[in-house]
Amino acid sequence: MNLITINEPKKKRVDDIVPCIGIDFGTTNSVCSIKKKEKIICIEDDLKYKLIPSIVLYEKNKKYVGNKALNKKSFLSSVFSVKRFFTKNPDEKIFINENDQRVSAIEVSKEIFMHLKENCDKFLKQKIYDCVLTVPAYYDEKARSGIMKSAFMAGFNVKRLINEPTAAAFAYGLQKKKRGNFFVFDLGGGTFDVSILKLSDGIFKVIGSGGDPNLGGDDFDELFANSILKKYFQMSIQDLSNNEKVAIIKKCRSFKEDLIDKDEFNSQLTVKKIMKDISIKTSMLNESIDDLVNKTIDISSDLLNECELDVNEIDGFILVGGSTRLRCVNEKIKEKFHTQIFNDVDPDLVVSHGAALHGYELLNGSQNLLLDVTPLSLGIETMGGLMERIIARNTSIPVIKEQTFTTHENGQTSIKITILQGERDTSENNRCLGEFILSGLEPKPAGIPRIKVSFSLDVDGILFVSAVDESSGKQSNLVIKTSDSLDVAEMRAIVESSIANAKSDVNQRMIIESKIKATKFLNEIASVRNELNLLCSKKEIEKINRMINMLKKELNSNDVDKINHLIDQLNESTKQFAEKRIDKSFSSLVGEEIGGV
Repeated sequence: MNLITINEPKKKRVDDIVPCIGIDFGTTNSVCSIKKKEKIICIEDDLKYKLIPSIVLYEKNKKYVGNKALNKKSFLSSVFSVKRFFTKNPDEKIFINENDQRVSAIEVSKEIFMHLKENCDKFLKQKIYDCVLTVPAYYDEKARSGIMKSAFMAGFNVKRLINEPTAAAFAYGLQKKKRGNFFVFDLGGGTFDVSILKLSDGIFKVIGSGGDPNLGGDDFDELFANSILKKYFQMSIQDLSNNEKVAIIKKCRSFKEDLIDKDEFNSQLTVKKIMKDISIKTSMLNESIDDLVNKTIDISSDLLNECELDVNEIDGFILVGGSTRLRCVNEKIKEKFHTQIFNDVDPDLVVSHGAALHGYELLNGSQNLLLDVTPLSLGIETMGGLMERIIARNTSIPVIKEQTFTTHENGQTSIKITILQGERDTSENNRCLGEFILSGLEPKPAGIPRIKVSFSLDVDGILFVSAVDESSGKQSNLVIKTSDSLDVAEMRAIVESSIANAKSDVNQRMIIESKIKATKFLNEIASVRNELNLLCSKKEIEKINRMINMLKKELNSNDVDKINHLIDQLNESTKQFAEKRIDKSFSSLVGEEIGGV
């Protein structure tokens, strides 16, 4: 036997490292980072800013993006918070560009991504295409696909999408070498995301997520502005024109930011050409946003309860997003949860920081593993309009799950696979993601065919569904692309609805299942009616018919116990028929064998 020399693998040279940009595409600001020479570098624009406003200003035959748009006098006409439109219909053309053409949220976002790429190329003095892009934890498949499309159109090669809270935890886990359960509290400009992650032995696993996609610093700013207007100008923010409203909110946002380091200061504010000297106090800010801050605490508590974790099992809160700089947010977290707060890394930069680290390890190898979860259960519709879950909510992804189903009618040659998303037991209360037909099945008695349905959910939240007839090998499949928009606020409502309706859903499932069982039994008897009339006495037939009629009548009710009782009685009344049928089949078989001899 010849011996083969096995060489030790050479260490990668610096020149062999594949660069990858980490992008935090935010509602208010966007940030790009990259890992170079064991350090995370935040990429700056031409004006030396790390935070790039996620805005686009369209003027006649011109457009400005980021800080360049913010510095224009006409910036009030900019497209703000475009990221929020991905939770609705990102393909809808609702904005007007520099050429007076209608464009969608995807196309506006493409301009921001192009600006980010230009900044990266200039700052790094080289063209880098690969990136890891972060998205809110509660984004559904359509929103995720839309964000990815925008980045691709801008010239980025998106290697992976990861959830924003997951990216932040990834950064802290690598830097601090932490182990345990960590709560990621991400309060940004436009969204609020919470996740609980288990960090151990190089594995980052999301065990639960939640949040509110329409709660963030933008809402704080509007409430604070309204409070100031009422106190000093005796008017509401609704009394202002759109341009006045944007200008006042922007000014009050700067007041809010100044209060991060101060308790009180004096300033001036002009509203409808009336200028007044005003006193800005922390107490005024806290009072105006108190209800929303309390809401973030309630959402956090709900997630702990959902994951069946006590606050003592949480090793710390990781704060993400500029709004977590507010002292009242920190104080509320400490007061409610009595746990350590991690905010060593700038909360505005930590998501991009984590994405850059993950991108580096994704392309250059690592001992660490990052596992994400699916926010809602996925399954298919079964007989009676029930949802059969195949991938449960909060299952770690990527994941592949399979389940075997069968037909419910004799001679069935095709079946419709309807893919559902949600937490309720019935199809009508869940969201339909799509459907396809598996045809060409061999016509067999009900219950004989075996149809294997496979769900494959990748790390980018894209779902692949296939159905295979194990007998014939016939196969059909579908890649899920949502046709209807879903406001991600409904994600939380879906979970809450499933909890609130748990008892009624169980009862409804029991009713449907008992009726399916009864119908199946009645169909079986109908299929052997001729034999029943031949083998049973008149008295037996009358009893069976009476039980059949009673059961058919009871199918119009929702009395599960009575339906099940009648099924048992009908089963008992047909026992003798079943025995006679078996004896007849056995006698025929024996007769054939004797005749053959």
